[in-house]
Formats: sequence, structure tokens, C-alpha cells
Amino acid sequence: MGHHDSFNVRNNKSGNISENKCKEFLESKSILYTRYGFDALFDIPGYKFSMIPEVLKCTPDYMVFNKIASLLEVKGCSDVLRLKLLDMKAYDWWENIVPLSMFLHSSTYKEHKILKYKDLKKIAITCETDRYHDNNKEYYKIPWKRLGEKND
Repeated sequence: MGHHDSFNVRNNKSGNISENKCKEFLESKSILYTRYGFDALFDIPGYKFSMIPEVLKCTPDYMVFNKIASLLEVKGCSDVLRLKLLDMKAYDWWENIVPLSMFLHSSTYKEHKILKYKDLKKIAITCETDRYHDNNKEYYKIPWKRLGEKND
């Protein structure tokens, strides 16, 4: 499964490796969490889902309760993380309400990284962009090895 696959294949509820890895991680650390974002991809037709404002469609996946309550978005990739510019506008909005972190999982490297969204954004804006072939949405191409760099 990769970025060339269709939306339905990429978002198969039972096969979301990254979300499963995130849940395993949270449970292994005894971190309380709850599903927060839209699971509506599987409950309503796409033409109805498109009626929802973009910032709400990009609601982060989880609310986690550690020292404080914060949001956690899960993203999977191979050796390059593709982060849509449109999604980042929504993440900026959410970050103004409550802290947002990103759980990133690489199927190529078989590892995960957790970054604050603001740190991921600092890296992303230094990377080249491209567009998805199916919807023409622009995204940053972030090499896995760049994730976790300090860009202050």
C-alpha cells in the first residue's frame, strides 16, 4: 500500500498499519487515549463527506491524556512522508486550540517517530513539494531520515 494506491485502498479501516502501531505504542506506555477524529470515511459516501469543512475533516485521530490532554495525528509512509499543505492549514488551526503531536510510522524502516506538529512543520517547509496524481493536492515530500532534525 502506498501513495499511488486509491483513496479507498489507502484508508482501509482494517489494514491501517500505522494506526495499529500507534495504539500498540500508547498501550505499551499505559497512555490513556480515545479516538477523536473522523471515522466517517467508512460510514458515509464520499460526496457527503466532502460537505464537511476542511478543518473538521482534518480532525486529529486521537486525544491522549498524559501530563496534559493533547491531540495526536497518525501518518504512515514508506521512506518519504507526504504531508498535504491543505491538511497543514487545519493542523495549524488545531494547534491553536490544544497541543498537537504526530505519530509517524515507516513501513520501510519498521519504526515510528513522534514529533510535535510545530517541529514537523519546520522540517516540512524546507522540503520539495509534489502533487497527488488522483486529486492534484500538493504535499511536502519529507524524507524519513529528516524527521527528528532540529530546525530552530
